[in-house]
Amino acid sequence: MTTIDAAAVAEADAIEGLSEQPKSFGRLAWERFIHHRLALVGLIGLMLIVASFIIGPMINDHPFDKPDVLNRLQGPSKEHWFGTDEIGRDLFVRTARGGRYSILIGLLSAVVSTAVGTLIGAAAGYFGKMVDAVIAQVINLVLVVPGLIVLSVFALNFGSNWWRLSLVLAALSWVRIARVARGVVLSIKEQDYVMAARAAGASHSRILFRHILPNVVGAVTVEITLLVGSIIVLESTLSFLGLGVRPPDTSLGRLVADAKGNIDNDPLRVLTPGLVIVLIVLCVNFLGDGLRDALDPKARSNRDD
Repeated sequence: MTTIDAAAVAEADAIEGLSEQPKSFGRLAWERFIHHRLALVGLIGLMLIVASFIIGPMINDHPFDKPDVLNRLQGPSKEHWFGTDEIGRDLFVRTARGGRYSILIGLLSAVVSTAVGTLIGAAAGYFGKMVDAVIAQVINLVLVVPGLIVLSVFALNFGSNWWRLSLVLAALSWVRIARVARGVVLSIKEQDYVMAARAAGASHSRILFRHILPNVVGAVTVEITLLVGSIIVLESTLSFLGLGVRPPDTSLGRLVADAKGNIDNDPLRVLTPGLVIVLIVLCVNFLGDGLRDALDPKARSNRDD
């Protein structure tokens, strides 16, 4: 190849490189996410768990609350995959139903607490001064209130169906999100594009919702996944103490509580729902770790250093 031909090829390659469209932030984040092995394990594992909760009871067709005293305290079998409890109810179907309730409670609580915490934290960081001071006092008040006492009073007076329990858990969990949102807003509210919008006469609501909150989404998206796992563990603890979901409905924590008297002669009844809780929380945490690295690659490089 002559020198002229080589120069022409190099020039063509340079022009082709310039003509390529730059990758968007979303595409770059997705590429980082799919290369995060633990995140993929968490995502696939969580999908398989949820699918088993939905499809499994359709295959193993036993009512979750129908007793069968002739088959009580049976071990795992072809008909009853996880065995039966002390009144003959199928434990696999009850585990699947309890798992669905636990995940629903975790998701609803996390979404509500994230929405509330993001708005409150963004307001505190953006307006500062008196607003920040008042919100800081409210956060301190929420932190010093014993959660178990609040939930006990709520359960005694209003009952404990799953969506009411979700809202109460959200009311006790928004503080962490508010702190994250406040920190992000404090770091970006003096950026040039925010100052330009303020100088152009944009209203506070427009600046918050159009220019600031979109930059908070990445941080709170990571937090919402971690919050789901924390709330599932908290709900399981409450149900174990008798303050969570009440019969005839069930949750994973309720199943552990119901089986605690059989830990010596039938440990699988306790270990099975407990293991499901552990797997769900691990998958959610792996997913959150992958989202953090995908949305904030600096966090991963800092940990590697």
